[in-house]
Amino acid sequence: MDGTVVINLLGIPVGLNVVLSMIAAVVIVIALCFLFTRNLSVENPGKIQLAFEWIVNLVEGVVKDALGDSMEPAHMVVAITVFLFILVSNLLGLPILVEADGISYWKSPTAELAVCLAMAVSMNLISQYFGIKKYGLLQHFRLTYAKPVALLPYNILEEVINMMTLSLRLFGNIFAGEILLKLIAELGNVFGIATWPIGIPLQMVWQAFSVFIGCLQAYIFVNLSIVYLSHKVIHHVEEKEEA
Repeated sequence: MDGTVVINLLGIPVGLNVVLSMIAAVVIVIALCFLFTRNLSVENPGKIQLAFEWIVNLVEGVVKDALGDSMEPAHMVVAITVFLFILVSNLLGLPILVEADGISYWKSPTAELAVCLAMAVSMNLISQYFGIKKYGLLQHFRLTYAKPVALLPYNILEEVINMMTLSLRLFGNIFAGEILLKLIAELGNVFGIATWPIGIPLQMVWQAFSVFIGCLQAYIFVNLSIVYLSHKVIHHVEEKEEA
């Protein structure tokens, strides 16, 4: 958390820039959902409605491909919510840089490892919830981790590795993108206005590429999260049918 103001939330040190940007991300997602669902029309949908429908269809395709007949409305709610939050979080740090006296007051929430890890753990807990809700705690644990019992340590280790790779992939891409944006900005201002013709176009190109990476990483995160969820739900369904 170097270069930022650190505050304590319930005894946990958290960077102020992360807190501010996460609050902004939540507000933006809520505002987008409100905007997207206003004045819905079947006969004459507007451009905003069409854009939202495209996002819903994209996420629905991911959920259907992974879960098939096991898909529930709650799965879609989780997937769309997570997709929008991560998408907004990935892009927040691109157009805005707020620094004073070397202190950063703004950054993409997903450029913080703790946030990415928390998202990965949250998705794992949600997956566990759906498994327990449908098949009970003991049956869920047996089919997911202890069948056969000899693979219990391996299955638990795999679960931890999945969460780590899910969070590190997201963090690495977004963090690296923001670092390069800062370096390009500094490079473009090395000799003042003389280097602007080089720095500004280069900054614009990398901004566009970072937007693409931010969208791609949000899609990958949701895709893998739903796949990990399907490993529990679909496995249970197959076991039930065999019985």
